[in-house]
Amino acid sequence: MLGNRMLGISIMIGGILILIGTVLHPILVDPYAGEEALHKFKHSQMWMLDHILMLIGMFLWLGGLAGSSSYFRKNGAAMFYISLGLWILILTAELTILPLIGNEIIGRHHGVLKKVWEAIFSFGLLAGYFAVACSWAGVALYGWCMKRTENSFSTWFQNSGFYSGVWGFAGIVFTCCFFKTAYIVLPLTSGPAYLWTMWWGWKLFRKKI
Repeated sequence: MLGNRMLGISIMIGGILILIGTVLHPILVDPYAGEEALHKFKHSQMWMLDHILMLIGMFLWLGGLAGSSSYFRKNGAAMFYISLGLWILILTAELTILPLIGNEIIGRHHGVLKKVWEAIFSFGLLAGYFAVACSWAGVALYGWCMKRTENSFSTWFQNSGFYSGVWGFAGIVFTCCFFKTAYIVLPLTSGPAYLWTMWWGWKLFRKKI
C-alpha cells in the first residue's frame, strides 16, 4: 500500500532531520543552567536552522509513528500525539521568543529580560525531556501491543520495541534526577528506542509487516 510507504518515509526522513538538528544544536542538558545556555545561544551560528530542522523532523517522525497506529488493536499513538504537541510549543518558542529576547540582551544589561530568557529556556528543556519520555512510552506500548495483533511480527522485533521503550523512558527519568549524567545516559538509553522507530519505518517502507 502507498500509505505504508509514505508512513515509512515520513518516519525515516523525520528521524534523520531530528538527528541532524540535535547534532547542530548547542549541547545543553541542565534546564537550570540558564547562564550557560544564554552564552551558547550568543555564540551559536545555527540556532534557527537546527530548530527548523527539528520542528519539521518532529512533524514527520512523530506524525508517521502516530499514523501507523492502525496496525495495533490497542496502541500508544496518544503518547506520540502528546509528544508532538509539546514539541510544537517548545520549538516554536525557541524559534520566536528566545531569539527575540536573546538578541535584545546581547550587548546590553537587561537583568529582567535575562531572567525571562532563562525561565523560558528552563521550561523548554524540561518539557523536552517530558516529550521524549512520552515518545519512548509510545514505543514501549507499540512493542507490547504487537503481541495482540493479527500481523506477524518476530518475537525479537516485538521485545526490542517494548524493552527499548521502557529503557528509554527510564533513562529520561534518571536524567531528570541527575541532569549532568545526560551526556552518557541519554545516548545509551534513548539510542535503542530511536533506532527501533527507524527500523519500524523501514519495515513500513519495505512492506515487511
